[in-house]
Parts: sequence; structure tokens; C-alpha cells
Amino acid sequence: MDGEVRWVKRYEVDSLQIYFSASLELQEELINNGFQVPSSRDGRVKTPIPIIYSNFRGWLGKPNPITIERLIPPEWLKLDPKSLGWEKTTFRGKTAFYMPPDEVYVDVGYDENGNIHLKLDVKGYHLERTSIRGVNPEKWTNWVMFYVNADLIEKLLNLLKDVVKPGILASRSLKVEREIQQGGKEVTYYAYIGDMRDVGIPVRYFSFCMGCFHRVLDYLRIKARENGLNESIVDRLRLRIEFDPNVRTGVKVGVAKIAGKRPQVMFKLASNTPKSIRGILKPRIEGKARGKLVECNHEYRNQYMVVNGELLYYALEATKTYLQKLPSDVGG
Repeated sequence: MDGEVRWVKRYEVDSLQIYFSASLELQEELINNGFQVPSSRDGRVKTPIPIIYSNFRGWLGKPNPITIERLIPPEWLKLDPKSLGWEKTTFRGKTAFYMPPDEVYVDVGYDENGNIHLKLDVKGYHLERTSIRGVNPEKWTNWVMFYVNADLIEKLLNLLKDVVKPGILASRSLKVEREIQQGGKEVTYYAYIGDMRDVGIPVRYFSFCMGCFHRVLDYLRIKARENGLNESIVDRLRLRIEFDPNVRTGVKVGVAKIAGKRPQVMFKLASNTPKSIRGILKPRIEGKARGKLVECNHEYRNQYMVVNGELLYYALEATKTYLQKLPSDVGG
């Protein structure tokens, strides 16, 4: 991060997803240290890489429960679902749980170089897993995403105008792309610059750590024993992913409509540089590079990205008018 950051505003985040399972770097680190990811060849030991999921606000009605195959079950962590506030039910013939709201905020700051810092304060979350055959997040472009209420877009624009005082050149080079995801359950419009149609606008820096979520460390220690390892190995794992200038990386900033939710402003960290690693279930795993792995003592639990303030302002400005083009609802 560049120089001193002045923190100026905090906003509630509707939802947050960090797909650490999309990182081949993390998968390779775990495999090289003896973890059988996502499972052993005989299927007896299952070690899916956790997805951090926070659902705080933004639902138009009561959300559907989450089915068990999407979750890392509390039993894997030696926890009782009731202790987490989970309510057991059945949904479409499967065991499922209603979740309490996962509290999460984003702090907005700026530095003397005109960069905007977006730091996540994740007070609540649950762990999910990729379990559907054919879903390979390591091949996805987007891997960290959070959403705030679309009603905040004018406040965000006014805040950025005050702190970065945008000029006019950046606005002329931005274009807007439509993207449909989740099998039609999410419709988005995001801004991109130049040849960055696949990843949005440039990111100056980012840093996200899987180990700074304490339940992930508990999970890894339990899984270490199941994999025949000493749980102390978890303390030696590199679990933080940081910006690598050699990886094609950007942020998709724009507006979104997700099934059952109000219109939102979205921020999606994306990368699109090919990478392959040695796998457990198959010889090679093909996907996208995310960044570089570094050690972390998990003391400060920082999760953040840094974006040029002027480009961020004009990305929001360019996509603001597309709020009117979002569907009233999408397939649920």
C-alpha cells in the first residue's frame, strides 16, 4: 500500500464471497505439504479448499436455506450447528440450513497518490465448498467479490469526487460490458478500460489471506490429522495471496442484479493468466493464476484491495445508468 491511508467511510456489505478454492497457488501449497486436495484418490479423505461466504443484507424476502453439499459441515470442525445459530431444515429433498446474517463491512480510505483502499471487516462468515461436478472455480476469472446496496452509488461517487478530484481523460476510455453468471441468476454491467475487457479496470494492489479466518485454520488442523500429517504443519503454510504484477489482474466495478436480492454495486477481483499445477485426482490441473503466496502470522487479518481512485470514480459513473437496465428479477 502506498504511504499513509486516511480512512473516511464505512459501509455495510450485502454479501461477500472469497473463492480461495479458485487459487491454484493455494491448492499447490497444500498438495506440496501433503494435503490430498480436493480428496484422496479412494475418496476416503476429503479436503476441499474453503470458500468464505458472508450474507449480511439485501434480500427481498426470506432467503432459501443452503443445502449441505454446498457447506463445509460444522461436524468437520467438531462444532454443533446450533452453536453457530444454524437452523436445520429440508430443501428440495436435501438437508439444509437457514443461516443467521453474516456481518461484514467495507472501509474506504485514500492515500496521497490518489488510490482508493477498500478494506473488508468480516465479522461473520461461514465456510462453503465446491461440490458440484463440473464446477471448477480455478478456471473462473472472478474470485473475490463483494456487493453493497445500489442506493449507495451517489454517496460513493460524491465521496470519490471529494477525495480524488477526478479529471476527464479516464472517462473517455471506459466501456461497459454485460455479464451473466450463476446460470442466469446474476446479471451485471461492469466498466473496463482498453484491452481489459476480461478483468475490468487495473488493480494497484490486493492482499487476501485464507488463514486469517480462524475457522479455516481450525479446519486445516483437523484435515492435517486426517491426511496423516502433524497439525503443526498448518503454521508453516503460506496462505496469503498478494498482487503479482506478472498476473493479468483487474477489478470489475459496476452494478448487479442477483436472484432474490435488491440491485447492488459490485466489486469483483478478477485474473486471467493461465496456470497449471500437479493434481491429486488428475495429473495436471489447468486454471488461472491469482497472485503470489506469502507467509502471514494472521495477527492483523487484513483483507483488502487498492484501486486508482479516478478510474474507480468513472467506473461507477459509467455503470450508474445501467441500473435502469437491470432486470426486475432473474432466475432463482
